[in-house]
Amino acid sequence: MRRIATAVITGSLLLVTSAAANAEEHWSVAGTAGTTGLGANVSWRFHDHFALTAGYSGYNYDDLDQSVNDVDYEGEVDINVYSLKLDVYPWVNSGFFLSAGAVRPDIRINAIGRASVDFQGEDITIPRDFGYLDGKAELSDGVEPYLGIGWRNSSRQGLGFYAEAGAFLIDPSVSVNARGPITNSPLAPAARSYASDAEDDALDELNKYNIYPVAVIGIEYTF
Repeated sequence: MRRIATAVITGSLLLVTSAAANAEEHWSVAGTAGTTGLGANVSWRFHDHFALTAGYSGYNYDDLDQSVNDVDYEGEVDINVYSLKLDVYPWVNSGFFLSAGAVRPDIRINAIGRASVDFQGEDITIPRDFGYLDGKAELSDGVEPYLGIGWRNSSRQGLGFYAEAGAFLIDPSVSVNARGPITNSPLAPAARSYASDAEDDALDELNKYNIYPVAVIGIEYTF
């Protein structure tokens, strides 16, 4: 997937210089909503079969509530996704396109975890005033390849419908640390060991999904 996206980005410049002079150009702008949040993009239809599209989308979700093994996490997710893609239109008069390119996802999770331990056969939740887990995760720290399909009426002027579905790779990193008075008590070594295990569990959970799905809809206008 990374090789395909790299080839598309490097080859797009050749397509622009060789084809733009032979086709009627159109510019279109779109407002979108979907799995990457609210956003907008600008597309240059420089050829009957090709367009370059640059976009941004993002959102902040501050009601995260997720359990991983014996830890209940509450926190927020902050997403910012920047993209540059080459859209290929197989049919000149159709809005259907295939898309490949690169995205720069800045997706961060900040959460507070409350741990439960087994004591004489009962699950006991450690009070937050005594100790808690400080969890941070980043789903990607660089440029990732993207592939998708979509619909955009950029071959003719006017208002139209926009939709796109695709995916990009992610490479999660996680840190979980024990916080609170427990770290200055005789239980500190156990708390640090518990935090290390919780970090491994959280990373395993995120690594179940090595791609981030993209599904957006919106309204576009072509000039």
